[in-house]
Amino acid sequence: MIGSALSLLMFWVDFTHSDDGNLDGKAFLGRDFVNLWAGGHLLWDGRPEAIYHVAAYREHLASLFGPLGGHNYSYPPITFPVAQLFSLLPYWLALPLWLGSTGALFVWAARRWWPSGWAPVWLAVLTPAALMNIWAGHYGFLVGALFLIGWERLDAKPWQAGLLFGLLLVKPHLAILVPIVLLLRGQWTALLSGALTVAALIAATSAIYGWSVWQQFLFGAGSFQAGLIDAGTSFFGYMSTSMVTAMLRLSDSWALAFGAQMLLGAAAVAMVAVAARRPLPTFDLAMLAATATFLVLPYAFNYDLTVVMVAAVRLWADPKATRAERWLAVTGFLSPQIGMLLAPLAVPAMPLMLAALLAGQFSRALRISPSAAARAAPAAAA
Repeated sequence: MIGSALSLLMFWVDFTHSDDGNLDGKAFLGRDFVNLWAGGHLLWDGRPEAIYHVAAYREHLASLFGPLGGHNYSYPPITFPVAQLFSLLPYWLALPLWLGSTGALFVWAARRWWPSGWAPVWLAVLTPAALMNIWAGHYGFLVGALFLIGWERLDAKPWQAGLLFGLLLVKPHLAILVPIVLLLRGQWTALLSGALTVAALIAATSAIYGWSVWQQFLFGAGSFQAGLIDAGTSFFGYMSTSMVTAMLRLSDSWALAFGAQMLLGAAAVAMVAVAARRPLPTFDLAMLAATATFLVLPYAFNYDLTVVMVAAVRLWADPKATRAERWLAVTGFLSPQIGMLLAPLAVPAMPLMLAALLAGQFSRALRISPSAAARAAPAAAA
């Protein structure tokens, strides 16, 4: 309940401030889902070149919803077919269908990862990050499902796993550690499959919508999103998981902010690399990589943490976890909303709480998996 209180308050504020869906001219109920729905209409109008042109896109958005805040279409062109599909429906039908279908997929994907006999798996869509994803109308359930199913199938069906990892191109930065872990584990089939999937998706969307949309995404939308790292006191900045964003509230020094980001990110990558070289079960390694991702990225938000919530639940429910590791799991579980509450006070709570969870996961990983040197010692003695 502690982790859900903030999101419930935000739902209540939205509904009480809604004027036929418009939220004081700053947003619309469903928030970021308006980009998916409006982007689909722009594509049906035969104007893919305008989707990453911020001024033209906002003009189009205003024609559908009235004046809104600083929206832009930040997703890569492979999301265009999804946008077109949902834009065929009225907004008030498309929004619940989007959240319901992706939420159901996430629950189905989480069934193998959720602690057995601990609690119903449908609670995976009511975690602190999941509720933020529902409030924001975002991709958290879809990306989380692709991540979970991909890692689940890695050992038995690496070609399928690579295909699913390739589909993470819908939000490519969230898959930043996937190829690194696959490389360290020598999972060449999954790497090849993922690379071919990405190439095929880029080729197909370029053939349908034109190569120029990828150029506009990379050099237009990409640079615009990068500029949001320095979020200042904007509301969306309080949702950031980024250490650099948090540090820029404390100091105007980019060197200090990026220095802190690089130190935390390097430590996270090192933990993943050490774990990847041990005989750690794939499920545990995947959960470790999921949490580490948000300590590496300078740009990500709390509604993206759906898989990290599963990682925290797994660590808390693990009978082999120590008491300290369980409390670190609780810290990470509460991070999406407690961190957001403390962000206006310039407290870098969210990245630090996620770092605490990663420390608990890494501690457990070291205890349950002997190092390569330790495994080699008995063989050498023999």
